[in-house]
Amino acid sequence: MVARARGSLCSYPWRSTSDDDHPPAATPGVVRAILGIAVGAAACGLAADDTPKAIPVEDLPPDLLDPNPPTSTTISGSPTGSVTVYLLVRSGNTTRLAPVEREVTNPSNRLELINALLTPPSADEQRLGLISSIPGDTVLLDTELLEESRELVINLSGALFDVQGRELANAFAQLVWTVTELEEVRRVRFKVDGETYRAPDAEGIEQEGAVTRSDYSALAPR
Repeated sequence: MVARARGSLCSYPWRSTSDDDHPPAATPGVVRAILGIAVGAAACGLAADDTPKAIPVEDLPPDLLDPNPPTSTTISGSPTGSVTVYLLVRSGNTTRLAPVEREVTNPSNRLELINALLTPPSADEQRLGLISSIPGDTVLLDTELLEESRELVINLSGALFDVQGRELANAFAQLVWTVTELEEVRRVRFKVDGETYRAPDAEGIEQEGAVTRSDYSALAPR
């Protein structure tokens, strides 16, 4: 007679209490029962080697082996350089152009340069006494560069005319001095809403052709 295992799976069967030194052969059912108990007992035991082991280098992820892992992420469109634009500063009755550095993504892009100028003075710039005669809602529509004559045609929205007289002349001075910071630009013509417009010089006199920095020398920075 084969004894039935008692308790948990980790208990083990004991021998029959029969006095017969030669117990009868186990039936197939009994064999299956014994094998089941043996498997359960093995599951309750510990692995033969439960100590920590070093992982071979060839099995490590490549990123863990990089001696110089990246420490920062470059955000597309973030500022990568500065450009010089010209705002205005007033002292009594005197108005002068004042160079100011502003951050842009591509310093060599003339559209970014002009848009940087069209942005109204920041709070910090205002605290320094810097102003702009260009109306804040003025929009750059497009530009055209005539490479042979190094002449830039700037097309602006009609909001530019929200100012008149001396302020309008100051606005053109800011535009001309700013775009001629570009090596490829020496002369400037203007369009407003697609229509050719004669730019006034520093004295407010409309000029027939392109204008240059010399037309606004009275406002030159000091």
